[in-house]
Amino acid sequence: MTLDQISLIIGAVFTVLVLTYLIGDSFLFRLTVYILIGAGAAYAAVVVIFDVLIASIQQAAGNSTMLIVVALGLLLGIMVWFKASPRLAWIGNIPMGYLIGVGAATVLGGVIIGTLGPQIVAAGAPVTSPSGGQPGVIMTIIAAAGTIITLLSFGYYRVGRNSPMQLLNITGRRFFLMIGLGAIFALVFMASATLLYARGAAIVDAVREIQSLLPK
Repeated sequence: MTLDQISLIIGAVFTVLVLTYLIGDSFLFRLTVYILIGAGAAYAAVVVIFDVLIASIQQAAGNSTMLIVVALGLLLGIMVWFKASPRLAWIGNIPMGYLIGVGAATVLGGVIIGTLGPQIVAAGAPVTSPSGGQPGVIMTIIAAAGTIITLLSFGYYRVGRNSPMQLLNITGRRFFLMIGLGAIFALVFMASATLLYARGAAIVDAVREIQSLLPK
């Protein structure tokens, strides 16, 4: 048996074990989940040690500034392990605070530059047809109006039942927002169905490989 055949059969077996959750939570499903989590953690540990830690030390050789940065990173990483001790957990708070602060700043910058900005630009861009035709004026107006109305419907203000803003809230939250959530759900369902079909095809291929390996 080749390595590809072994990988195909093991993947098919794990797929069947995961699908046993449709019958009910069982030992086989939990065992598969534990194996997948353990394999993922082991892979992440190997990548961190060889591709991050050792690679950084090799790059820092001969560069005093880079060496200081690597040493500080190693020191902060060691300090995180003190979180396992109740008495020395305060030592681990220092690198955790640093990680949370840097992570929050990075996420905020990414959201503003990489998500919010492009979304604002895309909301005002002309909407083209799926076939790649000319931009549709009506669809562009609907997309821009839907974006503005949905944003206004989540404003922090009070409106009465007979106020025109109440109609805006209903239109934004119950019409445009529901359409958006429905489209997202449809995309997620299509992706899940495609993945399920791929795993089913993998199971069929694994069965054929096993049949070809059996003596005739």
